Amino acid sequence: EPLRAFYPAEEYHRRYFERNPGQGYCQFVIAPKLAKLRHQYTDRLRRPPA
Repeated sequence: EPLRAFYPAEEYHRRYFERNPGQGYCQFVIAPKLAKLRHQYTDRLRRPPA
């Protein structure tokens, strides 16, 4: 079934990981997932600007 409505996240939820890297959830849930993603898809990810 198609999504009927979309509600953008509140400002305090946006870019949560970047703003709160020291929070437990970020350290133990998000960071390991990002590390795995970066490892598995290294060849497909954009390189940061030099």
